[in-house]
Amino acid sequence: MKPIIVYYSYEGNTEFIASVIAELLRAQAVRISPIKEMTSSGFGKYVWGGGQVVMKIKPKLQPFTINFDDFDTVFLGSPIWAGTFAPPIKTLLEDGYFHGKNVFYFYTHEGGAQNAHRRIEAALSKTNRLVSSEGFLDVLKNPEENRQKAQAWVAHCLKESE
Repeated sequence: MKPIIVYYSYEGNTEFIASVIAELLRAQAVRISPIKEMTSSGFGKYVWGGGQVVMKIKPKLQPFTINFDDFDTVFLGSPIWAGTFAPPIKTLLEDGYFHGKNVFYFYTHEGGAQNAHRRIEAALSKTNRLVSSEGFLDVLKNPEENRQKAQAWVAHCLKESE
């Protein structure tokens, strides 16, 4: 397995899990960012972020120099917004940045992520294969617990890819 970790993080929760996975796999982690990043905080971030999801917005992404052909496995990370992955992940998937990959999806949330697996599976199914997914609740409020959960999940992923 030659993995890469690709993620979007707004408040650092997804970035925390991405860094744990990168360290465990000794793999490159790449943060994707929209050209125009949201600046809302507090309750406003839920209105703005949820509105982007509901309106099916695909933000333009900052350029990045990944050749996905160099990797056979993608660990894809996103916060959950309005019950699904964040709009920058939507752009990444719908604009065909990678295809034919085994994907391990990780997501961070504060609750309300019941359909996260089903939604990412639907988004990936045309061009990639979802192998496993795992959610991480209140990451920065419980960093050690989530670090241990990430370690266990990565061990499971390695077994799945044998």
